[in-house]
Amino acid sequence: MTTLILWLLDRTAPLFRALDADYGQLRAIVQVKLIMDNRRNIVSLGRYGKQSAENNNSFVRILLIYTVVGVVISLGMLAIPPQESLFLPLTLQFSYIMALCAMTLISDFSSVILDSSDNQIILPRPVGNRTLWLARVVHITSYLFGIALSLSVGGVLIVGYRFGPLAGLMFMALSLLSAVLMVFLTNLFYLVLMRFISEEKLREVINYFQILMAVLFYGGYQLLPRLIGSQDAISRIIDHQWWHYLVPPMWMAATVDVFVKPVLDVNHLIFAALALLMPVAGIWFMNRFLTTDFTQKLSDIDSERRPEATAFSAQQSPWGQTSWLEQLATWVTTNSLERAAFAFTWRVTGRDRKFKLKTYPQLGFGLAYVVAMSFQGGSLGSSGFFYLFALYFAGLYVMVAQYQLGISDNYKASWIYGSAPIQTPGAVLLGALKALILKLLLPFYVILASYILYRYGLDKISDVLLAFSNSLVMLVSSALLSTRYMPFSLAPDALKQNNTARGLLTSLILAVIGFSHYGLTFIPYGVWVATPLSVGIFFLLLQYYKKTAWSAIEMG
Repeated sequence: MTTLILWLLDRTAPLFRALDADYGQLRAIVQVKLIMDNRRNIVSLGRYGKQSAENNNSFVRILLIYTVVGVVISLGMLAIPPQESLFLPLTLQFSYIMALCAMTLISDFSSVILDSSDNQIILPRPVGNRTLWLARVVHITSYLFGIALSLSVGGVLIVGYRFGPLAGLMFMALSLLSAVLMVFLTNLFYLVLMRFISEEKLREVINYFQILMAVLFYGGYQLLPRLIGSQDAISRIIDHQWWHYLVPPMWMAATVDVFVKPVLDVNHLIFAALALLMPVAGIWFMNRFLTTDFTQKLSDIDSERRPEATAFSAQQSPWGQTSWLEQLATWVTTNSLERAAFAFTWRVTGRDRKFKLKTYPQLGFGLAYVVAMSFQGGSLGSSGFFYLFALYFAGLYVMVAQYQLGISDNYKASWIYGSAPIQTPGAVLLGALKALILKLLLPFYVILASYILYRYGLDKISDVLLAFSNSLVMLVSSALLSTRYMPFSLAPDALKQNNTARGLLTSLILAVIGFSHYGLTFIPYGVWVATPLSVGIFFLLLQYYKKTAWSAIEMG
């Protein structure tokens, strides 16, 4: 992959010389960055993006996965609609390509764009700002071109087969221009953020943006099949309006539409001009005006990092967040060890970006699924049983957080558990579990219950309370059935993959409890009577979990 990129780069050397860049320096920087990328894990594909050797092919595997996904989406959106109503499907196709390129830039390449580790090597040497900036752009764009091509190969073949090779080639060219446009918009996004916030806050914003994009993608996955299945949405031609000129996917769709119909009017000419000129104009604008600012901001990151860290530490005063957290821990815990574990887990889950990236999207997925299914007629979503299914099914997503509670990149610090005089490790486990319940499970169920009550009526309040109590029972039961680890004591890859039987057992128990709850709805006051019993079982299980001895703990 690296050899191919460098070969293509050599073919375009005159272009970079025309942009006043030192091509020899640019090629050397790009080559080193590509070699270093072979040692980096790809975040967005999880275990598929993990390296296996020095010369790993993780990116090639990712491209194959994206190709399969792109072919499936293209078949659903471009193979069926007639020629005169292809504008909407094309808009959705380019929206998907642009959104995935943007998400890849922000999730996997945010550390690359904002990487200041090479400043100490490059900046003291006679390397110009434009050369350094163009090296970053080439490095990132080379990957985005691969992603855009893999996502669009299905669309290129379908459009080319149905409407001619010229339309297919235009579709491929516009997919590449979409990637270029995303590079410009993402760099602009980072420059605006760096102008107003510090590096630490910038990384927090990127983390929450990753979470939001993951939830939006899952929501789009639930929504697109229903939109595509709507005959009105597919067969109706969208009338062009003024705000369409502000939506880049519509520029690309209308340009392809010129070759599909074919048609050539004022609206399509404006769209084509925007689609072809804006990506090039964006790169020229960045090269002309933003290179100095971007390099300077990256240089400032190094100089501000240590003072920012000091200032951040100074903000953690005993009278701020610490006071109310300790007060909350005092209310919900019974001894000092449990209270310390509660506060420790609360803080770490708020600061560990990887924990939030792996946990929060799961909760968003659960909410998106419930909302999407509740509006689907003629299926489970329209049945009277669905609100109970939603309340219990969403509880499975919370168990993901409980599963992640033992994992940390800083797992080597877990030696403190063995060196500290901890006689009852169960108190540590219980304090961590209580922090998880109050910080994640309770807010999640408040949002879910609010939607259920709004959608199905306030008379479902008893079902919400019983389902919440039963979900707490299931959470503690899952912790008891699982191999028990101390909080944040395991390497990310250390968990054994033998959890299938336990997962099936947990799902079976959850189904039995859910159907039992459904049966109680036919008994007068049955739900209200069962609620205190469920609460009592929950507290009994908590006490049993608290008695966990060292012999039941498996250290990483």
